[in-house]
Amino acid sequence: MNLDELLKEAITKPEKRSMFLQMLIKSDVYVICKHPVKTDEINGGISMELVTTQNPDGDIFIPFFTSYRSLQQFAKRYVNCYRLNCLRLFDLIQSANAVLNPNSYGKEFSSQEIKSILMVARNLNIPAISMKEEETIEYRKTQKNLDHLLRPMTRYLTRQANVDACYLVEMVRGCEKPQILFVFDMNGNTRKLFFPLSKYMQNYTKSGDSLVFISLEEQAAQKAVKDIDPFYVRKKRFFER
Repeated sequence: MNLDELLKEAITKPEKRSMFLQMLIKSDVYVICKHPVKTDEINGGISMELVTTQNPDGDIFIPFFTSYRSLQQFAKRYVNCYRLNCLRLFDLIQSANAVLNPNSYGKEFSSQEIKSILMVARNLNIPAISMKEEETIEYRKTQKNLDHLLRPMTRYLTRQANVDACYLVEMVRGCEKPQILFVFDMNGNTRKLFFPLSKYMQNYTKSGDSLVFISLEEQAAQKAVKDIDPFYVRKKRFFER
């Protein structure tokens, strides 16, 4: 049973909550960052500014997620994110409140609850060990026919003068289900393209499709499309020839 499944059970079955917390603090989770994470290569640390969210009562929480898929369902567009051990996250944000998988089945953690979890973990000598995200991601050519996505995507892109090309690869994070990664060679604001495009593509996705959009400017995108040909290339206008 994975973390998502155990979380669903813990919501309705109190006897599962202890087991869920034990798995949670030993697992990696995802957070949304306002800017790309900066790494201090000399000291080995990182610098990141986390996004916050607000519940209907006006309380501020730091959202975090059991999987990248859960993060995408919440964000609905490309965002800067980071993967780290949950216990490490709690240590960093212990004076704040947090919410796991907001807008879905999830759980809120008060700062007091986070501090209690940290205290228990220290007493049990549970280390905060996190895998490097880049070591858990695999990019590969898609294994299935995706014409139901490629046709509408191509139609949409022909109307976008700022997109020169688009690539399609399959992205697998650890043991998660494969996701469909679209990489855009483009100019301008990614949000202005990705937000309306994600709404448009919702009309064409099938059950099980999980789409991710990213700009070719991102280092991860360049790695993903290495030796891959684009499925869409914008036709040059007369004055560009």
